[in-house]
Amino acid sequence: MGKRYYLLLCAYLTSSLGNWVYRITLPLLVLHQTGSALSTSLVYVVEYVPFLLFSLPGGVWADRWNRRRILISGDLSAAAIAAALAVLVISGVDRLWPILVLALLLGCVEPVYHPAFQSFLPDITAKENLARANGWLQSGDNIMGMLGPVVAGGAIALFGYEATVTFNAVSFFVSAGAILLMGDVASPRPANAAKTSFRKDIGEAGRYIFKKNRLLLAGSLLFTGTNFATWIIQANFVFYLTSYRHFSPSVLGAVVASQGVGAVLGAAVAGRLNKRFPAGGIIIATTAVAGCATLALLPLRHPVLIGAAWGLLFACASVNMVSWFTLRQKIVPARLLGRVVATTRMLAFASIPLAALVGGAIENSLHDIYVIIVVSGVVRLCLAGFAWFSPMRNGNPAPARSGEGLSPSPPAEQAS
Repeated sequence: MGKRYYLLLCAYLTSSLGNWVYRITLPLLVLHQTGSALSTSLVYVVEYVPFLLFSLPGGVWADRWNRRRILISGDLSAAAIAAALAVLVISGVDRLWPILVLALLLGCVEPVYHPAFQSFLPDITAKENLARANGWLQSGDNIMGMLGPVVAGGAIALFGYEATVTFNAVSFFVSAGAILLMGDVASPRPANAAKTSFRKDIGEAGRYIFKKNRLLLAGSLLFTGTNFATWIIQANFVFYLTSYRHFSPSVLGAVVASQGVGAVLGAAVAGRLNKRFPAGGIIIATTAVAGCATLALLPLRHPVLIGAAWGLLFACASVNMVSWFTLRQKIVPARLLGRVVATTRMLAFASIPLAALVGGAIENSLHDIYVIIVVSGVVRLCLAGFAWFSPMRNGNPAPARSGEGLSPSPPAEQAS
């Protein structure tokens, strides 16, 4: 895979562990300060609103500028913001709005960082190795997802919120250092390419998705729905485990960590599944299974059983992501990849703030988390049914040509 890939993997795993610790720590901190499900949901809202604002500019920058430098700048910016949040917590500030402001600023880094990261991977990895490269990255993130909640729960119990939040800042500094060691990587955009406006660059990607590649559009809309189904419950999952099930922080951490166990198993089989079946069919099937796993949470009370259902849900999500990332990297021309990643991700993430607010509002008004669980499971099953009649059903198109054309010739399964 090469030295550069392993340095990128190291950077990704380090920042991923810090992020997973942060994702558990911050909602618990807000819940500890306010005792409100709606306030806890606001953490997820402010973290994902930036995807609507900065995804498209992030995609343009990823196709215009040096992607490695974007990654380094993003890590250093995130480290500075996370350090400021740590100082805020250490100083004992108990107001909610400063925490939300810093969470919002930290959320602004990701929509710029992710298109550069996803489009940088094909720059340093041979096309035939992309599925394996994505699988390792996803497996690593899932392992961190398994360790992170356990580390967060234990660290909060032993050292408090202050040290746990500080860990996230340190992880970004380490990630920036690893990417810095990679050395320069050539930009995919020709040096003599004519400079165009943001509007034209974004419009080119939009035409590719909405007019030239129906599979990408169908997949993006599917993930928009599944993200709503995921986050309407995930934004309230910590509240559910503490207020409904009365789990301690250590038990809560172990239950949430089960999503990492399931996701690791999902990533382990994703490559083999993609060799045998069309990627779109895999995504549809795992969406349906995830819906059943969500509904299985309704009768469960024991932490082991809740963890098993939660883990199965994320095993399906892991298979989905490996299949989707690899498919997208293969079929999209390199010069468009950053913008296409940003646009499809913006569509997919558009529903997350709404889901977090809807879930928090339902719990605040009805005080019945099981309504949220039903909505989440039914939405997934309906999406799988609708996707069966879309281009996703047989979606496994041929790789994109490396030329300058707007899109590759549409494969047979897309032409219908």
